[in-house]
Amino acid sequence: MEILEISGVSFGWEEMISNALKKGRKRKPSEDMINTVKRAYEKGLVCLDMRSALEIYKKESDGDGYIVISREGGRCEKLFVGPKAGLLAPAEEVAILLCTVGSRLIDSMRESEKAGDYLLMYYLDVFGVLALAGLSSKAHARVSEIAASKGWGAGPVMQPGSVPGWSVEGQRDLYRLAHGEMIGLTLNDASFLIPHLSESSLTGIGPHYGGEPSVKMCAVCSRRDKCLWRRENVSDE
Repeated sequence: MEILEISGVSFGWEEMISNALKKGRKRKPSEDMINTVKRAYEKGLVCLDMRSALEIYKKESDGDGYIVISREGGRCEKLFVGPKAGLLAPAEEVAILLCTVGSRLIDSMRESEKAGDYLLMYYLDVFGVLALAGLSSKAHARVSEIAASKGWGAGPVMQPGSVPGWSVEGQRDLYRLAHGEMIGLTLNDASFLIPHLSESSLTGIGPHYGGEPSVKMCAVCSRRDKCLWRRENVSDE
């Protein structure tokens, strides 16, 4: 198991405003909006506790919506991933990732809500979404790095609840297999990760993948049109 700890973010408060303006809320940010975004940015930086847990498993076989994985010297386990399991057919191994920005940012959002500062709460959430996206990108870059060290490539990033036929309940398997408790994560009764600014994913790696993921999952995601994570420049091809 590998735990990645990331500090700092690669975006500024200006990006938080530009994201809001893209949604057509305002043509020009007000002074109050700018000040609130700056407060959220500074508070968010202090509250961040970004960590990612990475586990690599050998893929033994696949078929009928399942893959069979194992650890070296360990028992095999049948893992359901749904009708898109064929995307893992070229994989020799699968990388399971859990990423979180930590609970302190969520606590700060709740404090803002209790104080009636809903605009600050909103922009703390925007900050967390962007921070998690950056953490996820670095964690998946680590997976690609591991694959490249073996002369392999990486497949598409697959997430429970986003891949057709693989419900959010699949997070229970990924949480267990990547030891989510090691980075402070828990699961609620609906199979969502707690704290909520967290994510799980599975990626195949192997010699038959290209250097970059050959398929992007945005085009088939059920949350495509209202996803907070989707970037304007993400290609669906």
